[in-house]
Amino acid sequence: MDLDLGELAHVFGGPVESYTVEPIDPDLRIHSVTGGVYRVRAQGRSAVLKVVREGAGATPDGLWGADTDVRARNYWKREWLAFDTGLLGGLPGRLRAPRTLLTTDRGDGECWIWMEDVAGRSGADLDDGDLRTVAHALGSTQGAYAAGTARLPDEPWLSRGWLRGWVEVCRRSFVPALIDADTPGWDDPRTAPMREMRAEAAALWDRHEDLLRIAESAPSTLVHWDFWPANVFVEGSRVVAIDWSQVGISGLTHDLDQLTLDPVWMQVRPDASLDALEAVVLDGYLAGLREAGCDVAAEQVRRWYAATAAARFVWLLGGQPALATNPAALTAQERRLGRPFDRIVAAKARVIRRAIDLGEWALGH
Repeated sequence: MDLDLGELAHVFGGPVESYTVEPIDPDLRIHSVTGGVYRVRAQGRSAVLKVVREGAGATPDGLWGADTDVRARNYWKREWLAFDTGLLGGLPGRLRAPRTLLTTDRGDGECWIWMEDVAGRSGADLDDGDLRTVAHALGSTQGAYAAGTARLPDEPWLSRGWLRGWVEVCRRSFVPALIDADTPGWDDPRTAPMREMRAEAAALWDRHEDLLRIAESAPSTLVHWDFWPANVFVEGSRVVAIDWSQVGISGLTHDLDQLTLDPVWMQVRPDASLDALEAVVLDGYLAGLREAGCDVAAEQVRRWYAATAAARFVWLLGGQPALATNPAALTAQERRLGRPFDRIVAAKARVIRRAIDLGEWALGH
């Protein structure tokens, strides 16, 4: 990349004569609003440059596209605005975003965010103790908004109705395969662990509106919406979250399934105990809520969490037969997740089983 030395001087706090640029995890950047993430080194230090763009098209499943409507789930400029306006620099509680170094609007549908190069453990390096620390930090921040001790932002570009938007895309992309047992791919032996749950998932779809109503009954707060281990860094007691492209207003607990179910779904910790993950995450989150003065019952927190997790994950089951019949997509997923398809399916089946159970539990309480 050809970078402006004047901008680099602003980022690094002094004149820059030379620099190096390296892409960060380019194979993981599937969202069409992400034009690239780079580590830039100069003056013996490093900074991260994230390029956000108006984008074009969407992933084949329709979940990750680029929207120009500020109210849309994937509004392309949202993360840049969250940094540029200082919203992420003033979070209450323990959760932090990377420190903003510089924001520039390049025009022609492209903006740059220069930010702190965050240190710490992330992704598969996070153990159960780290996840509890992360959940505690999240609870302390979200609890402050819910309790009214911090002003809940109202900027029009923040996402709203994110979960409903997700479910609507799932309705178009995945639910038909839940309903139709003759969908090509269900007869593939590798999808057997998923196929066994198809009827239960289809029955739960009939009550998806009830699940959404339960989730939406949670007190309003600021929600990250992509709070999985790869987007969280822990160093001592410091917790920093990156990738705020989905940030918006929603309810308490709406980020928690990304710490409990997503580590298994995304093969970060494919063999982890879901019981153990839920125990440490819910316990840490409740501790953070209490620290923030947010007085809600543990049973209610679990119900909001359970309904949200079910509404996010159950319908993804319907995407598995299409993968089994698309060699190119299957190979791409194996390369991205680093495991053969049958093992990926086995781990994901555990997540779907838990999501169905959570949904049924939420509806019954």
